[in-house]
Amino acid sequence: MSFWVYILKCSDGSFYTGHTDDLEHRMAQHQAGEIAGCYTHVRRPLTLIFSQDFPTRESALESEIQIKKWSRAKKQALADQDWERLQLLARNRQAAGSDRGSILRQAQDHHEQGHGSTGSPRTDLEVPWKTRGSTGSPRTDSLSMPTEAIDEHRMRHALALAERAEREDDEIPVGAVVIDANGEVIGEGWNRNITDRDPTAHAEIVAMRQAGKAVGNHRLVGCTLYVTLEPCAMCAMAMVHARIARVVYAAADPKTGAAGSVFDLLRDPRHNHRVEVQGGLLAEKAGSRLSAYFRRKRGKPAG
Repeated sequence: MSFWVYILKCSDGSFYTGHTDDLEHRMAQHQAGEIAGCYTHVRRPLTLIFSQDFPTRESALESEIQIKKWSRAKKQALADQDWERLQLLARNRQAAGSDRGSILRQAQDHHEQGHGSTGSPRTDLEVPWKTRGSTGSPRTDSLSMPTEAIDEHRMRHALALAERAEREDDEIPVGAVVIDANGEVIGEGWNRNITDRDPTAHAEIVAMRQAGKAVGNHRLVGCTLYVTLEPCAMCAMAMVHARIARVVYAAADPKTGAAGSVFDLLRDPRHNHRVEVQGGLLAEKAGSRLSAYFRRKRGKPAG
């Protein structure tokens, strides 16, 4: 099985980077506006500008993290197939001691071998454009969205990840997304305790680990974390240590919740950092999925 990393460019100039094990199906999902984190507008064409396959999900994720660190200039040069500029950018990165030029060099190799920029035909799709503004405030241009709508959209992204946790790994369906101060997705994850044999691999931890790699820092200053279930004590303290600015969760956890239900670790005044908390966003949707999962595991009928 191959895992694909891809970059889409929208007509408003924004870029979307993702990975999948079925590129054709994922492009159809984008076209239908089904991918969380990528808004849909029928009058705005979306173009696949880069795709590359990898042998494992881990190597694809690592590549995706690298690409998300790219400057807008790099992505624009790739979209324009400006190979001289890509070479210059790659050399600059190498001179700075970074290996992030490797993917750019691979893209150029594809081009020089006569395959085009991706090794596959460019694909024009209808739509998704994604907000590049801060998640903490709406954009001020014609593509602006209210903060509430942005929060709901991000939470639906987390819910989509929760669904994957159950479908792909048969894990408890909890998903999390980390958004930086510019409104970019820099980390995502779902519960992987059983899959990874790791008691710390809650969705929030997985997402924060990816975000830390994306920014090259253990501090995630100014970031917002969306999660489908109220964080536990372990995850809440990790958020404090990471200096997460804001947490938005869906379903409350009356047994182990550490964002106000049982403990209030995120806002404890004794800490040297406190996290803004908002709970209950799409709680019914998240809660019903969790309830259905546990009913299935216990062999109980619905209702």
